[in-house]
Amino acid sequence: MNLVMTSENWSAQGRTVDRVIIDTSAWIESFRPGGDQELKQMVKELILRNAVLLPGIIKSEVLRGAKSEGEFSMLKDLLSGLIYLPVEEDFGERVARFSFELFRKGLSVPLIDTYIALLAIEEDVPLLCRDKHFSWIADKTGLRLL
Repeated sequence: MNLVMTSENWSAQGRTVDRVIIDTSAWIESFRPGGDQELKQMVKELILRNAVLLPGIIKSEVLRGAKSEGEFSMLKDLLSGLIYLPVEEDFGERVARFSFELFRKGLSVPLIDTYIALLAIEEDVPLLCRDKHFSWIADKTGLRLL
């Protein structure tokens, strides 16, 4: 599915984009001083629109990459303003099944990426990312990417 997202157009092939999961790869790119300006603007607009769902696994990945105590604290404050996306008790088994099915389709990707992709699929929200693994998953599943 081709998604076009600008400040004037928040829809994906006729479907309104209300919420988005931002993967760690996109967070990192948006924090880089020389990072993609279009991505930076999109992340800023998503935050301002209160449209970002934050799974705990992504919060952990972002925080562990902090370069100092001050940066950790700043990132923690930024992320605390987002909508936390909890997982159900049996989610781990569903991830295992999803990963198993991907492997049977010839695709072996990191388990964390499988976890995040399944969250986006089950929540029926697009994923904003800069990681090729998600493109591979999207080619074999219903994962929507921004």
